[in-house]
Amino acid sequence: MRKNILKLPLLLLVFASPALVGCDRVKTVVENLRKSEKKSGQPTVAANYSPDQIAVITKTEYAGFIARKNALVIVDFHAEWCPPCKKLGPVLARATEAHPGVVYLGKVDVDQAPDLAKENGVSSIPDVRIFKDGKEIDRFVGYPGEQSVIAKIAKLSAGIHPATPVEVAAAVATETAPEPKIKPFEKDWLPPGITRK
Repeated sequence: MRKNILKLPLLLLVFASPALVGCDRVKTVVENLRKSEKKSGQPTVAANYSPDQIAVITKTEYAGFIARKNALVIVDFHAEWCPPCKKLGPVLARATEAHPGVVYLGKVDVDQAPDLAKENGVSSIPDVRIFKDGKEIDRFVGYPGEQSVIAKIAKLSAGIHPATPVEVAAAVATETAPEPKIKPFEKDWLPPGITRK
């Protein structure tokens, strides 16, 4: 009886580990690319892949992330406990890796950002939204299969060329700072009905 009790945690670990590997894939994409580049001394296929191509998105970052110009932006609403999400996550990461500088993936955990999910009408997960120049051009719910997802992303990203550093600098220079929501009081301001003596 005692031996069987000791085997139970090992069995749980063995059966749970394949699902956990899928979640970790998204977090280690950039690290793996850098390691393979260092070992071989040659740039990897995605040498110009940048760490911001796969990001965890919060409510405050969402609008800026989807508004990215000259790129295909994918937002994956998911949860750690969702089995289809665990299958879809690595597929989206590979599709992002295959289109460096063109496809950007944002991950939104609906348990961590429930307000953001509610604002976007997410009722079932995985829920994937695809944007181009800030406008939603496609979406799907569930896991339609690896080949379908890869083909869709390849089709939607066709014709998009990564921005050069000069174009990125020019875009940043032309952006205007948002107006502050809180404005300072005017120097001579007085409440209504009160006059200065």
